[in-house]
Amino acid sequence: MAPDSHWPGDGDTVIRWIRAGLQPTDAELVRGLDAVRISAEASGTTLELLSIDASGVELGLLPVNDAASESSPAPGVPEIVHRRPGVIRTVRLIADPVRIEGIAVSIDAQLRDIPVEWLVYAEPSIIDQPETIHGIDLADDGAGMRGAFTVSVRSEDLSPLIESLVRPLLTGSGIHLSRLKTKVTQDGADGIRLDAGAGIRWRLLGASAKGTAHVQVSPDGIVTLRDLKVGSRNPLVMLALRAVRQSVQEQIGKSFDLNEDLTSAGGPRLTDLRVTAGDDLTVSARLS
Repeated sequence: MAPDSHWPGDGDTVIRWIRAGLQPTDAELVRGLDAVRISAEASGTTLELLSIDASGVELGLLPVNDAASESSPAPGVPEIVHRRPGVIRTVRLIADPVRIEGIAVSIDAQLRDIPVEWLVYAEPSIIDQPETIHGIDLADDGAGMRGAFTVSVRSEDLSPLIESLVRPLLTGSGIHLSRLKTKVTQDGADGIRLDAGAGIRWRLLGASAKGTAHVQVSPDGIVTLRDLKVGSRNPLVMLALRAVRQSVQEQIGKSFDLNEDLTSAGGPRLTDLRVTAGDDLTVSARLS
């Protein structure tokens, strides 16, 4: 196929390119992306508006064959044969809400004045996806880009998410998690407190355990675990939890810079980051 140097062309061309990128791959299998609504308006090298609306969409994660993924090397990036400087005036992502694995998540995000380079490759980057002969690169490290986002989820829906993260850690110590209930509350102006109660089984012994975590979130994107406690009234279960407790206590006081990962990946920088907890857990920030 002959490379098309007129990329982005029109809004329909941009939409087809995005649709091609939303197709499941061996590394990222997500069910339901075809239901996401996309609109675009383009003029020359300026994408005036890109709107992505996932409201009412049901997304599910499909199982990944780890062995197959390891045996299949990642495809290389084709040679770039044409570049055109341009700008994306407005990108809007709305989900009011989207359901991810049954959990309702509300998202409202905007980015404005994004400097880009419109790329044309010598051949499509994905086999059988001719639209992927096109690509986009962030130009000038995103200078002048700005925006904001708000993401919220019902606090009562956090239990399944936390359970999926905690279960592998406990299983590695021989502890099996049977149930988990969590409560998230505000802890000062810049922090949240997470209280959790769980039913666990260690060998033939069933018992309950509880944990409390205090997390501080600064406006400039620094997340610090201030305190973390796990325990049980059952002395035998406490013995089993010792290995877990030692590993988590090593994390107390450590800080994680969200902007370090975002900016190293070419993404925008977070400012005015806020986390509030009540009936909903809401995260909001400005982007620059």
